[in-house]
Amino acid sequence: MLDPRVATAVKEIVVMGGVFQGQTNLARMPGEYNFWVDAPAARAVLRSGAPLRFVGLDVTLQVRLTRQHAAEMLSGGGRFGRYAGEMTLAWIDATAKRYPGDPEAARSCAMHDPLAAAAVSRPDLITWAPAHVDVITSDEVGRGVAVADLLTSEGAPAANAQIATAVDVDAFLDYLLDRIRSI
Repeated sequence: MLDPRVATAVKEIVVMGGVFQGQTNLARMPGEYNFWVDAPAARAVLRSGAPLRFVGLDVTLQVRLTRQHAAEMLSGGGRFGRYAGEMTLAWIDATAKRYPGDPEAARSCAMHDPLAAAAVSRPDLITWAPAHVDVITSDEVGRGVAVADLLTSEGAPAANAQIATAVDVDAFLDYLLDRIRSI
């Protein structure tokens, strides 16, 4: 359990992790990577008592930078914008090669951590829902799978987190690209 003095001093912790309204569809890694790689740590955070917001893979996959976005960064940004455009194209090319069966991988890349980072300064870009979340920690096939109770039934457990359920994709992309162009 998180020390109560720390829990009350922390306004909120935003975490990119978990899948709450979907699944990875990967037998070798059924939990989202951050939860899968260290499920006991994810569980410790969930049970810490700290105020938590989770931005899961099911929401981050909705936000994708395209080759067109990269071209905009290359042509309209400062030094960092040009670098970000180059790296976006390189990442799209790398994921297209890694996932040849996924046509979306050749066109765009997901913005997992940038969306979670934006949730700190612009939580209004995301729709949030209270939930009671736990994670499977065993080494069995379900390791890292997040189990989210959306508190819709009688006798539901108390919420221990807010989870992202949707994102205003256009507003987030405008926000992200504006930030990148300003650097």
